[in-house]
Amino acid sequence: MLIELLAITLLRAQLAAAVGVLVVLALRVPVRRLVGSEAAYKLWRLAPAAALASVFPSLSDALGAGAAQQPPERLLAVGFLVVWLAGVVGLAGFIALAERAFRKRARAGLEGPAVMGVFCPRLVIPRDFAQRFDAAERELVLAHERAHMRRGDPRGNLIIIACQALGWLNPIVHLGAAVARLDQEIACDGNVVALHPKARKRYAETLMKAHAFTAASPLACAFGRHPLLSRVRVIAGPAPVSSEGLTAAVTLGALTVMIVMGVWTLAPRGPAPPSTRIPGASARLFVDGVTPPPLKRGVEAR
Repeated sequence: MLIELLAITLLRAQLAAAVGVLVVLALRVPVRRLVGSEAAYKLWRLAPAAALASVFPSLSDALGAGAAQQPPERLLAVGFLVVWLAGVVGLAGFIALAERAFRKRARAGLEGPAVMGVFCPRLVIPRDFAQRFDAAERELVLAHERAHMRRGDPRGNLIIIACQALGWLNPIVHLGAAVARLDQEIACDGNVVALHPKARKRYAETLMKAHAFTAASPLACAFGRHPLLSRVRVIAGPAPVSSEGLTAAVTLGALTVMIVMGVWTLAPRGPAPPSTRIPGASARLFVDGVTPPPLKRGVEAR
């Protein structure tokens, strides 16, 4: 029964994660316009929260589920888990190799500007950094990368990569991961523009210049990566209506509670515990803690 339960739990988590991603995709642009790019990026916490919330009904049902499964169902569950685990290991290995290649190029001065390192973030700049960018551009680039380091975005990227690996068979998860990385960069762009409000045009030009040289990394926060047109549009767009931290916190908190409770409530429960019938008796004895009333004893007079 445990194998079948794990397979059902995994499928339920994938469905909940897909619902969370779709909800965030629908809300990210309105939230960015009303509250700011930082709050829009934090919306992505709702997707893994929804996936985790969907697990709990299955875990609670494990205590009462005792029905035997048919052998075909068990074989199907085992096959699904084996394929899923093989995909997780394969994607994790591919990501590790890509990150290793990026670090090798970074040590040779061929990568950057970027922030590299999950637990000890450090700035990576190319060896021709001073020649490629002038003084004003270098200041903007460094401000962007410092924003990544203050927020601990490399750790956030590790979480995104882990979600992709665990949900490798779910295309909506991969879409959400790509858009989450984009929103991360847009949030840092907004931070830089807020510090340098008169440098919007120069900052957009610096982005376009860096975009032609920066390679992709699974974990690093690279300055010039991710869809350039979307980032430039946000930089050139109007400021959010409200940038108050309290408004953002209330909005995100309410959405988190709504999605988590909705997923937990609507997730299907496991099978009900079986009932036990006493052989030769017409009454049923339920094993859910309810004691049946005692039978009356008496002798019928003739």
